[in-house]
Amino acid sequence: AALRSDGGDAKGPLKEVLAGIEGKLQIMAETVLLDLPNEARKKFEQLITELVHQRDVTRSLLDDGVSNPNDFRWLYHLRFNYNPAAAEYAEKLRISLSNASFFYGFEYLGIGERLVQTPLTDRCYLTLTQALHFRMGGNPFGPAGTGKTESVKALGSQLGRFVVVMNCDETFDFGAMGRIFCGLCQVGAWGCFDEFN
Repeated sequence: AALRSDGGDAKGPLKEVLAGIEGKLQIMAETVLLDLPNEARKKFEQLITELVHQRDVTRSLLDDGVSNPNDFRWLYHLRFNYNPAAAEYAEKLRISLSNASFFYGFEYLGIGERLVQTPLTDRCYLTLTQALHFRMGGNPFGPAGTGKTESVKALGSQLGRFVVVMNCDETFDFGAMGRIFCGLCQVGAWGCFDEFN
């Protein structure tokens, strides 16, 4: 709502959004210092991580002078749109990134660890969602320990999809891969094949 399609000035509304995010962060930062049950503490930690990313995105939009919702600097980020009037329950929540759009998968796996989103994570999300949009797969490439698998798992979690991670070795033959693909197709899960080389 802060970005206007008529191209009007969005600095005022974006500053209000930023102030709201910073206010929530302040309250949560104070609350997490209290004696909380483990489950509540995990929820607060995840909310703080998400709000820090939202704060950074809002600041970058302000610094870049973005005012139009069709600006790529805004489309570059995951956006969640809830439509309570949708006929199908599974179509009420839509997630968009650039020109790719997906319905939320409603696969809830509890309160897990949340990945800190960085500009590199955002680029990885963009690449993977574009590949999914064109009905293809993705292959993050890089040195060991840089977060490739965790980024795929985090994107799956954001889209409400179950991600099965398999460590590949020399015992994986075409029969094993066929059985894995059959299982993934039957349950609608994502497969992440680690150490595929």
